[in-house]
Amino acid sequence: MSLRIGSAQGYYGDDVTRALPMIEGGHVDVVVFEALSELTLAILQKDRLADPSRGYTHDIPLIANKILPLAFARGIPLITNGGGLNPLGAAAAAHKIAQERGLHGLKIAAVTGDDLIRTFTSDDSGRGMPRPYSGLRHSETGEPLVSPSPSTERGLGGEVPIVTANAYLGAAPIVEALRAGAHLVITGRVADPCLYLAPMIARYGWAWEDWDRLAAGIVCGHLLECTGQVVGGNSLALLDSIDAGDLARLGYPIGVVEDDGTFVISKTPGTPGRVTLETVKEQLLYEIHDPARYLTPDVTADFTTLRLQDDGADRVRVTGVSGHPRPEMLKLNLARLEGWQRELIFTLGAPRAWDKVAQLKAMIATSWDGLPITRVHYDYLGINSLFADAPLPPDPLEVVVRLVFSAAQAETLKTAVRRLLALGLSGPAGMNVSGASISGEPRAVVGLFPTLVAREMVTTEITYFEG
Repeated sequence: MSLRIGSAQGYYGDDVTRALPMIEGGHVDVVVFEALSELTLAILQKDRLADPSRGYTHDIPLIANKILPLAFARGIPLITNGGGLNPLGAAAAAHKIAQERGLHGLKIAAVTGDDLIRTFTSDDSGRGMPRPYSGLRHSETGEPLVSPSPSTERGLGGEVPIVTANAYLGAAPIVEALRAGAHLVITGRVADPCLYLAPMIARYGWAWEDWDRLAAGIVCGHLLECTGQVVGGNSLALLDSIDAGDLARLGYPIGVVEDDGTFVISKTPGTPGRVTLETVKEQLLYEIHDPARYLTPDVTADFTTLRLQDDGADRVRVTGVSGHPRPEMLKLNLARLEGWQRELIFTLGAPRAWDKVAQLKAMIATSWDGLPITRVHYDYLGINSLFADAPLPPDPLEVVVRLVFSAAQAETLKTAVRRLLALGLSGPAGMNVSGASISGEPRAVVGLFPTLVAREMVTTEITYFEG
């Protein structure tokens, strides 16, 4: 019997209630909520520093309140990595809600072990400086984790504080939790497609060295993980053929997986959106560097051997996926606090708009003289903010100038803005600055340090909340 996997979340903030039509209609056997990105973990760390009981996504209470009761009644397990930096706290919160809702006999699993912040900082709060660890280097640049020279380019004057440190887990602990009868599995940083691979292994008992089947499961998970994108959202191919109003209410995707690893990508029946060869191809290539070596904790997937086939209305069949042994190391993402950033938006109009832009830049440079600003960047919205090399029009009616500037300390940026506000009546003729950008606050700049870590450094644990 086929396994039907629903995808109801592709990022933190996605509409998780899209799971309800899948469950109410009896269209799925399991539902997955994929909430995390590197940026998300940094956001959750800010929450946790303000309140140690937090660190998980705000979607967890919503899932527990609105979706879990219906799924539990119908025997449909839910899987989410919305536990973020605090899966135990998330599971406790979900369990409390479940008890209040009278869901007796419920079993919630919290998967921990991905968070290595204590290993790489002088304390477990995320506020500490990095401990020297000579074994880790940046995956792309080769930069050591702790450089012996100050980070003068970023204006930090020394070592860069580590904010988060999370290894990418695979499917194994989720498989174990599902086999133990968990109705809701909450994890931290699990590689996105592995969330979807887990119920396939739990259902069919695939061996951990069955590379082709595992790779097929990973491809299925990759196609499902971004929810709306594979059903017509963010699609260039459907630009002229999808009803624009439908984009606000797309039915989210469902993968129907067979024991041999072949699968069909479809969507919730009776809902807006489209699944076509084109939408599947667009999502297939999304965030893929080497299609012949898509690395995950469980398997290396080869996309170059697969075949796509139109299988009817809103159905695309995928066959022929091949796989190779899993990587020896696990990916580890360190997030480092690299300073602060602000943005201001100016509008300048004709006549001689470009001359006014030149005046604005000179005025800003002079007013900031002596301030330790580490980066100043200008671009022009609607002209070259997406395409940096786009030619500039010779005499535009208006130019919208976006100014982004950074410093090691937030107070430096506040001083910079105050100096500019003092020049409100002294600038170029007709200059306007967006009030929303003026009233903004400095934002922390979190830089990512991708690296690799030995598998034996990562130990996972499952904690169950029952009753």
